[in-house]
Amino acid sequence: MYNCPNCQTPFETGTKFCSSCGMSLEKEFLINPVCPKCHAHYPDGTKYCDADGSRLTTESMLVPKCVRCGTEYPEGVRFCPSDGGAVISEAFRQYQQTPNITYNASGSMQVYPKANLGSRFVAALLDGLVGLGLSIPSIILLVIGITMSTSHSCSYDSYGYPYRSPSGDGYIVFIVLAVLLFALPLTYAFIKDGLGRGQSIGKKAMGLMIVHLDDNTPCTKGKSALRYLISGLINIVPYLNFLTMWIEPIMVLATEDGRKAADFAAHTQVIEVQHYKGENI
Repeated sequence: MYNCPNCQTPFETGTKFCSSCGMSLEKEFLINPVCPKCHAHYPDGTKYCDADGSRLTTESMLVPKCVRCGTEYPEGVRFCPSDGGAVISEAFRQYQQTPNITYNASGSMQVYPKANLGSRFVAALLDGLVGLGLSIPSIILLVIGITMSTSHSCSYDSYGYPYRSPSGDGYIVFIVLAVLLFALPLTYAFIKDGLGRGQSIGKKAMGLMIVHLDDNTPCTKGKSALRYLISGLINIVPYLNFLTMWIEPIMVLATEDGRKAADFAAHTQVIEVQHYKGENI
């Protein structure tokens, strides 16, 4: 037997409403409550987790289900293979433990609002200028090396055969240095969206960031590298470059959340910082 938390009227396990005051016992007095965040268990009747302040729920509320058909799935499944509906527990929906996720009228998962396209374009332009600036030392050394290579005249030995003196191979040093310094812009291209809080220099200037949708955290350098790699592979498909180069820009324009192929591969999305509902920026 338990007592109603409002009027102290006794009730038995399974009672949905208090017979005296009408309180919903299923919501206000939980049996075997558990925290939806840390999964710690508490005594019957406890309402809040003393570790993170989350409102407690029941084990059944933590089972991931399709928001469309209600089919239960194991942890880790994101979408229902039958109808494409988002798979998430009722507790997460009710207590909004995943603040980046909402649902549209059809029950599909809807991530953060689509970022401003103008801001994304300017951010990409700024990042391109940063990459170009980092490339200048490499370009200068490469030009010097090529100039030295093409302008050096051959010498002739006593038999009339051409040869290069050892001093004439100095251009190789410049070319090698140029190749090594090219690692600077290349490294920036790979990790730029994992800098700071998921913000490249251009995105930070325009108030944008990239968020990892699986755990609602800023993009990491690893995810940034994956995004760049996927985009690069799409744009170098042999004989189809003219067509494939338009795939990602079209996806940014056409998709509801502005995600391109690289975002789907890395489970990321470009968002505006003001919309981020996670750790402080």
